[in-house]
Amino acid sequence: MKSYNIYRKTGTTDEEVVVALGLDPALAGTPGINEAAIRKMHKENYEGYVKQGMNPDAALSRADQQAASARQTVKDNAD
Repeated sequence: MKSYNIYRKTGTTDEEVVVALGLDPALAGTPGINEAAIRKMHKENYEGYVKQGMNPDAALSRADQQAASARQTVKDNAD
């Protein structure tokens, strides 16, 4: 099965990403794995920043920036 995750070039399989992030196993082997991972990490980052005491607007802004950076990485590494 072909891996689509942005870490595939380091040997990380889509199945490993699914397990690590608790994603739907049906995403393995599909380009959709990256967007699902980005959305999951966006949510976790936002919640983590707020829990650390960051203003919710600032937390959302930072999580948005990180998600945008990850999306650009996916785009830059598309085969």
